[in-house]
Amino acid sequence: MKPVFCGNFEYDAREGDLERLFRKYGRVERVDMKAGFAFVYMEDERDAEDAIRALDRIEFGRKGRRLRVEWTKGERGGDRRSGGGGGSRRSSSLRPSKTLFVINFDADNTRTRDLERHFEPYGKIVNVRIRRNFAFVQYEEQEDATRALEATNNSKLMDKVISVEYAMKDDDARGNGHSPERRRDRF
Repeated sequence: MKPVFCGNFEYDAREGDLERLFRKYGRVERVDMKAGFAFVYMEDERDAEDAIRALDRIEFGRKGRRLRVEWTKGERGGDRRSGGGGGSRRSSSLRPSKTLFVINFDADNTRTRDLERHFEPYGKIVNVRIRRNFAFVQYEEQEDATRALEATNNSKLMDKVISVEYAMKDDDARGNGHSPERRRDRF
């Protein structure tokens, strides 16, 4: 039973709210609530696929925030089928990258500089980007990112306990001008 990641809902959302939402697509085994995100365990993988397709990016809650609904990182794509259940359940079990994914910070008051200060003791930072209530911190070296992840996951940033994990893939600039050395003109 693979968990489905559900994020970007309001902090006052309840387990029951999410369970009712997902139950429209199949039997929900349990909802593991965190601050601002949750893992939803559904009995049938096909029902979970349907829920992901239907619920990703829908508006939810009083403020109509767009949900982020997807397979939990590192779970998708067949290379780690349901075997091996006993080992580490850390979310950072996915492949190391130079880019870290940061959630649970104070989205209203945290600035890029606050994240830089929090993460720069671990290595040279190439880029920090805040997107609504999550951020990406990109290091020059993957080893620095690993050191930072181990030191900062569940650490406090401005009175909030943040969660840090590897980003799915290195979030290099996609034509947004943040790292010109990666762009090559092809004629």
